Amino acid sequence: MSFVTVEQIKLKLKIFSELKQLIESECQSGGGTLPKHQWWRYWYYEFPYLIGSRSERIARRFCEVFKNVTELDSTGKITPYLGFAKDDSLTQKFTHLLEELNARGAITNNLIAEARKPILKYFENGDPIAVKLFKEFKPPSSPFLVKYSKKEFLEPMLAKGVIRICPASFYADDKHIDSVRDNETHRYFFIPTFRERLQGNASIEVQNHNIHFGDDDIEVPMVVPDYFMYSLCDHIYYRLPTDFDADAALIIKDPILFTQRVVSTFLSVQAGWHPLVGNVTYYDPYMDYTKVSVPEMAKHFGYSYQREYRIAFQRKSHIKTNLVPQFIKIGPMTDYAELIAL
Repeated sequence: MSFVTVEQIKLKLKIFSELKQLIESECQSGGGTLPKHQWWRYWYYEFPYLIGSRSERIARRFCEVFKNVTELDSTGKITPYLGFAKDDSLTQKFTHLLEELNARGAITNNLIAEARKPILKYFENGDPIAVKLFKEFKPPSSPFLVKYSKKEFLEPMLAKGVIRICPASFYADDKHIDSVRDNETHRYFFIPTFRERLQGNASIEVQNHNIHFGDDDIEVPMVVPDYFMYSLCDHIYYRLPTDFDADAALIIKDPILFTQRVVSTFLSVQAGWHPLVGNVTYYDPYMDYTKVSVPEMAKHFGYSYQREYRIAFQRKSHIKTNLVPQFIKIGPMTDYAELIAL
């Protein structure tokens, strides 16, 4: 692992201080105004929260941000993420990363190549699967949900309402593809330590516990008891059929009815669980310490392009046995769902 030394932190802080002064001069000459990206740079120079993070974590963060600032449109073309007008936090993260990486020498060709891999996979077999899948499909004007999967699994779901609800721990298995695999029972946060390291400290005291961080930031795990979860998406997104190795999509045109049936059917056969329903909250482990109020409904921002809608079940009491996937039948969905398949 490539750790950052105190001398390297001091050198980068000197660079950031000089760059900060340049922006202050620009602001003064511009009558107190600056473009957004300059404010983002200035903010990072004020608090360079990534300055002491090891290089592997910075590289991973760069790839996670890069993956989420692009979209595929209905023709299969790569376009910028269209939600910037409502939420520009990813653009801010990207700007901060560029400043940090430049201070470390530059962005390497290897890092760019690694970041591009998830994007290039959509074109491995010609046009992305979604372009063919949704070519003739017109999305409903009212809210709907989408389940991306194989046709062989979605057909019985449509005809009989057969649904498999898995434990969160199920998704940590290495057999899953990258876009599905995640440690859903653990959430990790990072606390910058560059200020403490500059003072010669290698540990801090928190609630009578000595936390040793050495030459790295503090990693704080949040461990959640296992729970059940079922994932869908809140719209048509052209990256997801490829990501989920899907050749079909079930369009659920009455999300409220569907959710009610899943919840009521599950609780009728599994007593002692509390339902959690809604869009997943995507958090930044370096910045969103208070954003994760319900960890079962939260994921790392690296998955934010998936816009997951989740139905989860939280255990009301201690879990005494390992959880296993459960199959439920909510009844035929043909009145309010439509199957789209290649």
